[in-house]
Amino acid sequence: MALDPRDACPVPLESPACLLCGGEDFSVALEGLRDFAWQKPGVFRLDRCRACGLVMTRPRPTVEGLGFYYEGAYSAGADSTQAVDMAGFYRSGAGRLLNRYRLITIEKVRKLGPDDRLLDVGCSQGFFLDTAHEHTGCAVAGVDLDAGSVALARARGGAPAEYSVGRLIDDPVPAGSASVITFFECLEHDPDPVATLVAARRALRPGGLVVVEVPNWRSLWRVVLGRRWMPLLAPQHLVHFSPDTLRATLERAGFEFVHHQTMLFPIELVTSLGLWGEDLLGVRGPGPHPLGKRALHGLMRLILLVVFWTVELPVAFWSRVFHVAGHQTAIGRAPSGPA
Repeated sequence: MALDPRDACPVPLESPACLLCGGEDFSVALEGLRDFAWQKPGVFRLDRCRACGLVMTRPRPTVEGLGFYYEGAYSAGADSTQAVDMAGFYRSGAGRLLNRYRLITIEKVRKLGPDDRLLDVGCSQGFFLDTAHEHTGCAVAGVDLDAGSVALARARGGAPAEYSVGRLIDDPVPAGSASVITFFECLEHDPDPVATLVAARRALRPGGLVVVEVPNWRSLWRVVLGRRWMPLLAPQHLVHFSPDTLRATLERAGFEFVHHQTMLFPIELVTSLGLWGEDLLGVRGPGPHPLGKRALHGLMRLILLVVFWTVELPVAFWSRVFHVAGHQTAIGRAPSGPA
């Protein structure tokens, strides 16, 4: 049988020990994952640590190799065949509502005000920082690995934020300089989440908060959709947290675990089905389509709109009630005295 050219991974791979407990005994959690968001080559597997239960992409691209999978992914424009248009989503009413929801979740633990300084790690184009500054008056700053996203954040205006390019662990901010550090849809990308959270703890003021939002491995849609569940996002997502392993990760980094909830994030099903449908119909990539790409995209949008209102939105509500929603937020508090 001929080898599918997408099977060969073009970058070096590594198989680290468990990022939470250091264990080296794994079972296979899910096989045959591809980069169906951006259609870059490689087939990947998820392993579960037998000691602590953490699920990891393993083997995974090295830190240097991951650059291949990020290139053009988040700041190459709104062409859905090249990049996910997250800027378009966060400018929409749904995106603004999501960021307001995130801020309300933080304020279940502590209200923010002008004396606070919030640092958003993985800030992308800074839309959450706009929301936080507008509604609380707090000072805001952002850091992101994608230089293109940071450039767009600086260019578009918005909140008076300080932006930098890099990783928190490589270019740490001054100790005690932030009262809240957020990781929205970010920590699952991190090659060493415990070390990154330790760096965050050092950057926080005594008693400061770290807020982590990640996909939920126990999601109902993950069980239903399997490897086609969009938030798996192999190989960019390196760690796949359950509520238990997310709590253990925060505590291992030295935080007091103070809040957890699953999150209403009602675009998982339509996004997953949309990408699957594009692959099935062959409308992605260069060249014309015999049925017309524009017509097929229009038909898909209509179908997905119906699915959103009749299936995804009601299921999102009930999955939140029963704690099996596709995303989750955990909040940890830094020690009140010297670490």
